[in-house]
Amino acid sequence: MTGIFVSKGMAVTIPHYSLRLNEAGEIESESLALHIRFDVGPTWIQIGQRHLEAALLAKSHLQGVWLGTDEVAKARALEAEFEASMQAIVAVAIAWDAIYAVLRQHIVIPQSFAERWRRGQTARYIQVAEIVRRAFALKKNNADQVRNHLREIYRLRDLAVHPSGKIQAPILHPDLNVGTEWRFVWFRATNAEIAVSVSAAMLWELANGGKSRYPRVTEYQQSLAMRLNDVFPQGPPSVPTAPPNSAK
Repeated sequence: MTGIFVSKGMAVTIPHYSLRLNEAGEIESESLALHIRFDVGPTWIQIGQRHLEAALLAKSHLQGVWLGTDEVAKARALEAEFEASMQAIVAVAIAWDAIYAVLRQHIVIPQSFAERWRRGQTARYIQVAEIVRRAFALKKNNADQVRNHLREIYRLRDLAVHPSGKIQAPILHPDLNVGTEWRFVWFRATNAEIAVSVSAAMLWELANGGKSRYPRVTEYQQSLAMRLNDVFPQGPPSVPTAPPNSAK
């Protein structure tokens, strides 16, 4: 390599370095080695935000098309909203996974927890919520809010990445007042907006207002806050009040 390219958002560490005196009394040193890490959590939040914007546009288009009689146009518009919404929700779940991976390195958890997690006996959203709770010493009310939100995010993520092949009864699409395949209901702009906006608001609050007893987590908060400010220069998006739900 001719050098190392380091950009904004990367963490840089020196894993080991030493100086010594040789027999001539001269200072000698090892070659300096750098380790780097790019935090993809904010990147995935940004990807989710882009897909959300596409989903909201698709929803607006769908509402106009639905008033007409072109069935092909209706199908295309419905699928466009579904595709963008699904990608927004999955992106947000990946963002939480990425942030979990960074925090997990600095958090001490009971050995019994670690063993259960390794054996796959604990749902992913519970693991992520527990690490976030411990990283920022969240009170019960705030910890419950994070956990409940993550439960819905990861449930929808699992529906997307582990798709069912079953033929099932249609369910009501609340925006269109018509029965349709369940994916078009769960993965629509309304739920994508909740997933992205609530996640962004939670991460913004953790980065800017979280209190941690772990020094490395406190350091990470600073870089996370900087990256999120780049994604949301006007502050985090406003948060819809309804949870992701097929009936809302």
